[in-house]
Amino acid sequence: MSNKIFFLLVVILFPIYGQQIDIHSPKNIKKFADFLFCDKDYLRAIDEYKKYLQVVEDDTANYKIALGYSLINDQSNALQEFSSINNSSALYEQSRIEVLKSLSLSKSDSAFYLLANNLINSKSQFSNNAQRLLNTSILLNENELPDKNKFLIPFENDDKLLLGNYYDLKINPPYKNETLAGILSAIIPGSGKIYTEDYGDGITAFLLTGLFTYLAYTNFENDHKTRGWIFTALGAGFYAGNVYGSVASAQIFNAKVNFDFENGLKLFLEDKNYFTPAYDFCK
Repeated sequence: MSNKIFFLLVVILFPIYGQQIDIHSPKNIKKFADFLFCDKDYLRAIDEYKKYLQVVEDDTANYKIALGYSLINDQSNALQEFSSINNSSALYEQSRIEVLKSLSLSKSDSAFYLLANNLINSKSQFSNNAQRLLNTSILLNENELPDKNKFLIPFENDDKLLLGNYYDLKINPPYKNETLAGILSAIIPGSGKIYTEDYGDGITAFLLTGLFTYLAYTNFENDHKTRGWIFTALGAGFYAGNVYGSVASAQIFNAKVNFDFENGLKLFLEDKNYFTPAYDFCK
C-alpha cells in the first residue's frame, strides 16, 4: 500500500515540485519496479528492474526478474535468470528450486531429473521440496514406480492420502477393455456402452436396434419384403455401429481416465506452487 501511495503522490506533486523529485534515480526506479511487481504487472516490472540493475547490484532485484518471468510462464527466460544468480547470494538455494520448477514446466526431463537428484543429495534446506516435486513428476512421467511407502515419505499427511490414491490409480488405472466392450455389444446391443458408463447411448442403441429388428421381422412375416429388407439394413447398420461405437466408447473412457489423472496432479502441483518457497515481497 505504501508504494501505491508514494506513486500517487508523485503523479499529483510532480507538476508542482518536479524539479525536486528525481524519478530517474535508482531508488525511485526500484520503488516503481516494486510497485509494478506487487500490482502483478510483471513485464513492466522486469523492465524497470533491469534499468535499476544497470547502476546497482541487487540480488533481490535479479531474483524478482526471474520470478516475474516464471509468473508469466516464460520458463525459458526464467531459467536463464534464476541460473544467473551466484552461489554466494542469500537467494541461491531458493533459485535452485525455482530452476527445478521451470525445468518441470518446460518438460526438460533429463535436466530436471539431474538437478532434482543433485538437490536431494546436497541436503540443502530445500532438499525435501525437490524430493516432493520429483516424486509427483514420477507419477506423471514414469511407468515404473518406487515402493509406495518410500514414495510417500516426503509428503505431509494430507498430501500422503491424496497422492496415495494417485499412486494406486497409476498402478491400476480403471480402464475399460475395448475388446470386451465390443463383444458385449455384439451379444446384447448397447451393453458395451453401458459397460463403459455411456448409459444414454447404450440404452438408445439397444432400443433402436431392437426396434428395427422387430419391424424387419413383422414386415417379412406379413410378406412386405421390400420394407422388411429396408428395416433389416437399418437394423444391421445400427447393430454394426453399436459394436464399433462401444469400442470407441471404451477408448474415450480410457482417454478421460488419463486426462483426469494428469490434470488432477497438475492442479495439485499448481496448488502447492511446485513446492517452491513462499515469498512476500509486497508487505
